Formats: sequence, structure tokens, C-alpha cells
Amino acid sequence: MNLKVVQSLNQNALLVNNDGNECIVVGKGIGFGKKRGDIVESKQDIKFYKMVPKQDDIKESIDDIDDQSLQMAEKVAVHAESFLNKEFTGNFILSLAGHIQYLEEKYRDHVEIPEPFHYELKYLYPTEYRIAEWAVNYLQEEFNVEMPTAEVSFFTLHFVNGLVESGSVKNVVELSDILNETIEIIERETGEVMDRETISFSRFIIHLRYFVIRSLSSVQKKDTNENSDFKKIYDLTFEMYPQEKQIIKKIKKQLYMDHSIEFENYEDFYLLLHLVRIINSGVEST
Repeated sequence: MNLKVVQSLNQNALLVNNDGNECIVVGKGIGFGKKRGDIVESKQDIKFYKMVPKQDDIKESIDDIDDQSLQMAEKVAVHAESFLNKEFTGNFILSLAGHIQYLEEKYRDHVEIPEPFHYELKYLYPTEYRIAEWAVNYLQEEFNVEMPTAEVSFFTLHFVNGLVESGSVKNVVELSDILNETIEIIERETGEVMDRETISFSRFIIHLRYFVIRSLSSVQKKDTNENSDFKKIYDLTFEMYPQEKQIIKKIKKQLYMDHSIEFENYEDFYLLLHLVRIINSGVEST
């Protein structure tokens, strides 16, 4: 497979055209001496990052990103991918590199920034948050500067955003709002504060986040024609837990009214089971 060079990013990275699709390729020395129109042979030791169409504003920022920031972004992305078991896009790499470059300038000039929803992010996106902590520590050592905890929040949003199909910051913020709204409904209806440190809470959030991301990203849902056995179990379970059933109904109504999100029966079922575990084992009385 041959790749046509669109732009050389540095001696180890290129923006290329691969059968009509643009992507960033990273590999030792792959960009050395290359210019637009050159043909590069694909090798096993290079890594591909596909570019998401219709995000030319990100691509146009390539010329403003320095080599060091791009290399750091690629290292952070590789580390994150190994933990998340997901692949990021070339757009994510460029966006992250731009943020890293801005960080060096900002903290050398001692610019202060506010703390953005740190508490919520730590519990809503625990894996991404831990990776963000690693990324900030890594960058602090590289730049020899001290960064505030707020940067962990910003990097968490970068990672979550990189996993949302549309790549829109709006989707990330909306996702956080939805998860927080859901938690507020549960706590209001039960009169209890959920223990966010429990495994039950973490599993509930993971499932809820998955369902919501899929709705926001317009990913194909399962066939809604469940078999009769599932329908019996579904009806019986909801009869056994009337309080949780009412909470699920209120959550669905609120999310539909505010965000046009609809859950299928099997999604209701899994959320109900998680909710039962949370209410029975992970609460503190207010």
C-alpha cells in the first residue's frame, strides 16, 4: 500500500492520502525529506490515525503546531489507547498537540485558569481521569513546570471527546450534563446521596454513559423486537421493584424532554438492575 504525502508534519509524522482518505502516519524517520506529492510505502512499524471529515478547522492548525508538541501528543495518545483499548483519530492528535503547545506557553507565563467540574469528571469518567493524571504528570516533567489540577479535567475532556464519534465538545458537555441530571433524579427520588466510590455506582455510570454516547452518536441500536422470554423477565423484574421502576420512568421522561434520548427495553432493564444494587448497597442517608 502506497501513501501520497499531503503535508510533512515533522521527520517522524506525515499527513497522507490513503486511497482518498486522509490520515496521519507516525513512524521513525518517515517524514524525513518528504514533501507534498511524494509517495511513501506503508510499513508494519508505522501507526495510522484516520482524519475525521468535515473538521478542516483542526487540520488548518497543523502549521502552527511545533514538532515537540506533536511528538508529546502522540506519546500521550498511545498511552491512552493502551488503557482504553480504543483508537483515536488524527483530529484528536492535532487537537491534543495544540493544547499541549498552549500549555507550555501558558504556564511559563504563569496564567491561572479556573477549575472546571473536576469532581464530576473524576467519577463520571474514572479511566479517562486516571489517564489524564498520567498525562499531566508526564508533561510537567517534560516542561519542568507545575500545572494545576484543572489541567487533569481538561485532558479528561480531551480523552472523552476523542471517544465520542462526532468529535464535538458540545457532545462531551451534553453527556456530562445528562449523567449529572440522572444522578440528581435518583438522589432526589430516594432522598439519599449515592456513594460514588462503590463498584455498583461505577458500573451504573459505565452502562448509562455507553447508552447515552450511542444515542448522541447515532449508533445503530439493537433490534427492539425482544423475544417472549425476555419480555416475561422484563415485566416480572419491574413488578418486583416498583420504586426503581418509577425512578427509571422519570429518568427516561427527563432525558427525552431535555435531550431527545430514548432507551430501549433492554437498556431500561440493565439500568434497573444497576439501580437496585446502588439503592440496596451504596447509599448514605441525607
